Amino acid sequence: MNIEEKIKRFENEHSTSLRELNPVMKKNYQAIIRMLLEKEQMSKEKLIQLAHRIKPLMYPKDESTLAYKLYWTKPVPLTQSFYFNFDDASVVRNEEGEILEVNDLVKVCEFTCYHRYGGYYGCLRPGMNEIIQQFPAYLLTDEKAEYAVELIFSSLELHDVYDAILDRHVSTIIVYQLKNGLPKELRDQEVIYD
Repeated sequence: MNIEEKIKRFENEHSTSLRELNPVMKKNYQAIIRMLLEKEQMSKEKLIQLAHRIKPLMYPKDESTLAYKLYWTKPVPLTQSFYFNFDDASVVRNEEGEILEVNDLVKVCEFTCYHRYGGYYGCLRPGMNEIIQQFPAYLLTDEKAEYAVELIFSSLELHDVYDAILDRHVSTIIVYQLKNGLPKELRDQEVIYD
């Protein structure tokens, strides 16, 4: 049974209580259900397996010397932030030392993703583990499918991205497929779990 089927079953079994909630509370409640169910079924081994075929993309920060476009990122531990640790040295290069180009992306979908914060109050620390755990299950039915993901926060102001009911930061994840699949350099990347 995939995650969508589990959520539907949960909603059916708790239909009275869900009907009584206002739309905003219902959306938050469904997000909590999703997070709990996904956490329950996603083992460390499964996360690592999926991290081999789901890779992050990033735009450079304002102070970067790089052109403003998407870049592949070097691996960081799945539980740490590739987003806030991304700098010019984080860009993946090929064997000749040239920046590995991001080509032939096809947008598949976007989804809302919920992230814990850590380090200190208000510290955004989105990790790939959170993105993978909340990844749409229907995209993973093909066990060979490969994806790139771009993480977007509406702003970096805490009041814009923090959901107090869920106690999570909220982002939008754009999912892409590559016409020619992931480049070899990305398939061969080490996956670090920390």
